[in-house]
Amino acid sequence: MVIEISGPNDPPGIAVRMLIERSSAKPFAEYYSQHFPDHVIVTEDGTCRLPRYEFHESTGTKPHLLIASSDEGIFLDDPEGGYDVMENLIQVYSDLKASKLILIDNIQAEPENLLYVASTSKRLTARLKTLDVKFLGDTWLAGPAGILLGLCNLKSIDGLGIFINQTFEETPERKAETSLNLIRDLFKMKYP
Repeated sequence: MVIEISGPNDPPGIAVRMLIERSSAKPFAEYYSQHFPDHVIVTEDGTCRLPRYEFHESTGTKPHLLIASSDEGIFLDDPEGGYDVMENLIQVYSDLKASKLILIDNIQAEPENLLYVASTSKRLTARLKTLDVKFLGDTWLAGPAGILLGLCNLKSIDGLGIFINQTFEETPERKAETSLNLIRDLFKMKYP
């Protein structure tokens, strides 16, 4: 299961939209929460809807994919709300019997590396060491990303955080593509 928590216009959101398109994933569920902001989104046709996470599934990829994408402006500054929302995303992961949870988010870091990673699994960490990635180390992750990976660790879920460096000089599309290449290489992904 791939989850982005930055919204559709940042590199993680662009990556997830690219993944949905490449995998021909189809929407199958939506998630709404009282912890999401108190506004509506006015769609292109002029209708209104609440902010949400939308879930997509692709059975044509190998391995099969579950993808969760968020609307712009879903900020979870309230720790209690962040825990509730991330716990519900973990519940979807569990209910659908996904094997790995991959989080794509932004990070502010030194500009020399485009991607940083953190994992809850020694097995994933060992596989990541064979690829050209920089591990986050001796730090802490705040907000939804930290909560999600912390819950993965607590529940013995193989979790991977892919963090796209906002200070790295590259286009948002290229940043998104690089994160998808990491997922492809790590999990030997094949698109339909």
